[in-house]
Amino acid sequence: SPEPVPGSQFELPADLVVKALGFDPEDLGGLFGEPALELTRWGTIRIDWRTMATSLEGVFAGGDIVRGASLVVWGIRDGRDAAASIHDHLAARTAAEGRLALVS
Repeated sequence: SPEPVPGSQFELPADLVVKALGFDPEDLGGLFGEPALELTRWGTIRIDWRTMATSLEGVFAGGDIVRGASLVVWGIRDGRDAAASIHDHLAARTAAEGRLALVS
C-alpha cells in the first residue's frame, strides 16, 4: 500500500484532466468530489447518449465509466463523440461570450 511522503504534494495547472479508472469504480460522486454527479443503477456515470454530457455542466464522459467493462472500440467511439460534443459546447460558450467561435 502506498505511503504518503510529507511535503511531496504539489499542484500543476492544467487545461484538461483525464481520469482513468479500473473495472469497478466505487462512489464516483465522492471520487470526483461531485456528489451531484448522476449515476446509473449499475454505478456507471449517467450521460446523455446524444452528447456524452454528464449531469455536471461542461463535463463529458465515455467508455467503461459509462458502459461498464466493454470493448476498446466502444471507448474509442465514445471518445470521438465526446470530443465533437466538447467542441460544440466550447464553440457555443465562446460565441455567447462574444469572442470568435471555434471553426470546424
